[in-house]
Amino acid sequence: MISFVVDGALCDGGTHRQFGWGRFSPHLQGANGADVLRIGPALDGEVLGLRIYGRALRTSEAIGNWRADVT
Repeated sequence: MISFVVDGALCDGGTHRQFGWGRFSPHLQGANGADVLRIGPALDGEVLGLRIYGRALRTSEAIGNWRADVT
């Protein structure tokens, strides 16, 4: 399962989706990607912060971490 928290809010699908989560394809063999991390290479803007955790966070942890950073 995958869900997103953006600016301290769970993306719950709103009026566009029945659910705010999705499932990884059962055919996904790995998420290792490339040797070099690229964040939004075609982004017209800037990424002001990024955190990488060694484990999956619960939704409340992700929201709490965002709130602790902006308050």
